[in-house]
Amino acid sequence: MASLLTTTSGRSLFCKAMPEDHPLCATLDAEAAVAASAPADAALPRLVWEGRESGWRVVVFSAVRGRHVDLAPGSGDVAAVISALDALAGDLTPCPLISVPTAGEVLAPVLHGWSSMKKQPPQELTPWALDNLERLSSLEKGWTDHADGDTLTHGDVRADQLLIDARERVWLVDWAHPCRGAAWIDAVELVPHLVMAGHTPEVAEKKAAGSARFASAPGSAVDSFAVAAAGYWTRACRQAPPPGPGGVRLRAFQARAADAALAWVRYRFRE
Repeated sequence: MASLLTTTSGRSLFCKAMPEDHPLCATLDAEAAVAASAPADAALPRLVWEGRESGWRVVVFSAVRGRHVDLAPGSGDVAAVISALDALAGDLTPCPLISVPTAGEVLAPVLHGWSSMKKQPPQELTPWALDNLERLSSLEKGWTDHADGDTLTHGDVRADQLLIDARERVWLVDWAHPCRGAAWIDAVELVPHLVMAGHTPEVAEKKAAGSARFASAPGSAVDSFAVAAAGYWTRACRQAPPPGPGGVRLRAFQARAADAALAWVRYRFRE
């Protein structure tokens, strides 16, 4: 459950809650920890209250009143997002959370797919992916060699996690999977979402490369991260959808993301 609340004094709050035995309840714990420990001027929601009520885990944040960013070509939001990610990485370095898993621990178990698909390739894979399965499989874990760092990273930067308020400040929300890692991770993972928004892979990467954090990533790490993201989405979109209409939408989104990430990979390979 997620609700935007207005108190009798006119204060806007955002409340998230789920049953304490829900398998995703730990994500609320993570969000609360980030919101409680981040510097006051960091562009992410602040913790107002957290607790347990009648078997429910409840977390209340300061509300961010704004719109979702527009990452399409020609939008001024793109430059604002790149600048905001750089600023946020500065605010969150050193990592303000004492106990938080590393990027390798959080993302590496998720960002993969080619190695498992190599064992039994799906027939609907593109001819290029089929022809390059061995190379893709060999590259998808290399980014972890460059993932260590002392920045609190979001790990899931995309358009619906980014809000712009009335003062044109960009906020990064939904910190369900925070991790300690290299500052380049959040900037690099934005590229496929720029491609999904309509940019060519070349332009998308040039936009993201305007980030000082992106520029700090070794080229081999960017190659590997792109391959890993493409593998994850290619594998995920072929799984049975979760129950409900949201599951179908999720798989459709992942299929689009897979196409975008694979286009980015081919651009980096110059193929």
